[in-house]
Amino acid sequence: MSILKSAYELANERIIASSYSGPKDEYSDEEETIEFVTDFEYPGEKYPTDPEGYGEAFIESDKKPYKKKNQKIEGDIRVQEQETIHYDNDKIREVHWEGHFLDYGGFARMNRAMAFGLSKRNVRVKVEMQTHLKHVNKATQDYLRDLSRNDVAADAPKVYGVTVPLSVIHPGRKVIYTMIETSEHIHKDYSGKLNLADEIWVATKYCKEIFKKSGVYPPIYVMPLGTDVEHYAPNKGIMDFGPVMRDFKFLSVFRWSYRKGYDLLLKAYLEEFNAGDNVSLLLVSRPITGDENNLDGIMEDFNAIKGSIGKTDDEMPHIALYTKPIPERNMPLVYGSANAFVLVSRGEGFGLPYCEAAACGLPVIASNCSGHSDFLNHDNSYLVDPEGYTTANINGPMARMAKLCRFYEGQTFPNFGDKAIQTLRGHLRDVYENYAEAKEKAKKLQSLVVNNYTWEMAVDRVYDRLRDIT
Repeated sequence: MSILKSAYELANERIIASSYSGPKDEYSDEEETIEFVTDFEYPGEKYPTDPEGYGEAFIESDKKPYKKKNQKIEGDIRVQEQETIHYDNDKIREVHWEGHFLDYGGFARMNRAMAFGLSKRNVRVKVEMQTHLKHVNKATQDYLRDLSRNDVAADAPKVYGVTVPLSVIHPGRKVIYTMIETSEHIHKDYSGKLNLADEIWVATKYCKEIFKKSGVYPPIYVMPLGTDVEHYAPNKGIMDFGPVMRDFKFLSVFRWSYRKGYDLLLKAYLEEFNAGDNVSLLLVSRPITGDENNLDGIMEDFNAIKGSIGKTDDEMPHIALYTKPIPERNMPLVYGSANAFVLVSRGEGFGLPYCEAAACGLPVIASNCSGHSDFLNHDNSYLVDPEGYTTANINGPMARMAKLCRFYEGQTFPNFGDKAIQTLRGHLRDVYENYAEAKEKAKKLQSLVVNNYTWEMAVDRVYDRLRDIT
């Protein structure tokens, strides 16, 4: 895997570094990332233009302007401080919102979008942050801490935006906003925890179906997630990953985990293409746990798959691995650098990267299972069907899945064998050689996402439900 120089010199290679040299947030050091959700304006009055004429935003706080140097307003997350939100006292709605907020996982991104989006709609949100990874920059952390100081009635509804809450003790209405990646049922301990809630929100119809099959009895509401379609859009620019990249680029974005099917993708790609093909596979991925700078696990996985292919290094097609943090405001540039997106996951609760790639106009190659099957189909994307399902057990089949999460043990996941690998190889080749046709298919998926899966729509659904239950 090229990190980088030649295709497969793994022992002493370096991580490829992008040549992006855009603005850096004044709160951040070089490794820190920044979040944005520009669908959501500040509640109350809009921020005025910088009086000095630089076109930058500033915040009125204690009569001292807060400015982000060298940073355009469109790249920032924008949430007004609590004391400057002008609530309509006749229509105040309140909610406690607990969960992860500071990392780049799906739950944290959902929780940030909801906290900021509901605040825009004059809902007083009290953020209750669980300790987890910190990926967003200090400014975003400060915004969230402002919301954590909101004064909200003790018995206001509480939403737990997590897999399962640490505790489900609350005097008001309890809502668990969750999702799971299993295929047919959910773990009995998971369903038992869910049954402590007054109602359940899930991101997909798929999740609702398996929850009901698994004995979850509170009312279940489907509340899909979304994407910022103003920023995740075609022609937003590119991130230059250097001259080693070939002309046609397949992109995959995921946290390095067996669930994400990296083994399927690597095997199919390495078997289908050769060094003479003008194609690259760009993996934007990082280790899932532990030291994020320790790539030994990724290299071991890659070497094992590479060794099974039967090709020499000189015969291998080009692969590049990028493991440095990428500010989310720059992620549209990453998608803009690619020709197609591919992620053959063994299970997704929703599948935000598929939506983001689709919004950017990329053809999508994916597995045909779990949450993302709500919006991916054979008409709008290139799907790989499972060849059956297997129960994951720590000391038996799919042990690697069972060990990832306690709620995976004893649950079923899709099998992707030789037939699936051949299907995936065919899709990769088809998209590469018949790109005009692939782009026409991508337009269908892009239209579906833009018209049905935006964060504005997602927040509206949650707002309407909160209005009903209060």
